[in-house]
Amino acid sequence: MEVFQRNSMMNNSVMAGSEKFAHVTRGFLTVGQFFILLAQSSYFYLPIGVVGISGNLIILITYHRIGLSSSINVSYFALAMSDLFNVLSNTWMALCFVPGFTKFANRYFQVGSVVSVTGAWTCECFTRITAYITAFISIERCVSVVLPMKVSTIFTRRRTCIVLAVIYTVNLALGSYGFVLIRFTKFWSPRYNKTIITTQRMTSPTLEYFYEIVLFFQSFPAVLIPLVTVIVCTVFLSVTLTRSATWRRSFQDQNGGTGSSEGKLENKSKISKELQLAKTVVIVAIVFIVCSSPNAINVLVASSVPEYRGSGTYGNMYRFVNFATLILSGRVNNQMADSLADGQDMGSK
Repeated sequence: MEVFQRNSMMNNSVMAGSEKFAHVTRGFLTVGQFFILLAQSSYFYLPIGVVGISGNLIILITYHRIGLSSSINVSYFALAMSDLFNVLSNTWMALCFVPGFTKFANRYFQVGSVVSVTGAWTCECFTRITAYITAFISIERCVSVVLPMKVSTIFTRRRTCIVLAVIYTVNLALGSYGFVLIRFTKFWSPRYNKTIITTQRMTSPTLEYFYEIVLFFQSFPAVLIPLVTVIVCTVFLSVTLTRSATWRRSFQDQNGGTGSSEGKLENKSKISKELQLAKTVVIVAIVFIVCSSPNAINVLVASSVPEYRGSGTYGNMYRFVNFATLILSGRVNNQMADSLADGQDMGSK
């Protein structure tokens, strides 16, 4: 919720082209350096956004054609939908910091202030939704390994839809508070000799009180719960599959002279698949931890250290790190779920 939040006068002047605050240092970055980094990184994120949008559209179309009769298909469809909006928000943010587009758009609205609401807040919201759905899918995968015969009765389509609806509703409700706290207004720009759109933060004791509550639930629970859940479920799944493969191999060695050749080949195939899946789970888990931890640490530090928030002394550093890690964590959440999707059926066999 704090992403790209800044003093309105500084934001307006810099984004309008003024150099008055270009050398003002906020933490390790001056305002000028902050926008230079955003501009340079935008060229890197735009192609990623185009690929992400195309990929998620293909996933949505594919699952729609396959059918949404099973709970796991519903979960992956909801995950792709959330990730699509996440990528759209990321791409919009990246586009807004491309110098050419910024120069053009500033004639109609103040890019820095408007993108903080329309891009950053929506991006954070759908990043949380994606993370929660990934955690939910991880739990379902674990149950499919432990109770393969009962997973279809525990995770019914109706129950899955209810859980996903709750995830979307709660996170959208928390994310929408930014549109209550921030209002879109118009002001006269002497530079362009016309009225342009900007944002204004509404302040009152009641709004600030609820803002702190929303900020808390958007930081600690939203960051830690999905991360811890995915890590625990992934480790459990990896250990379980490794033990299963070891048991199959031991049983085969003890009964090497018995059984048909087809049965032995099938058993070897299962052992190979389980060991391969266990290795994949470990690799993806490591990637998930490495890529998601920076965003988690960044948000947790901002929640506990006011100077590191968007409006604090180190606001520029916080906003740039959050901008980069939100895109990274969003990509990893989706790729992790897709990479382990094959384990859903494999683990239940």
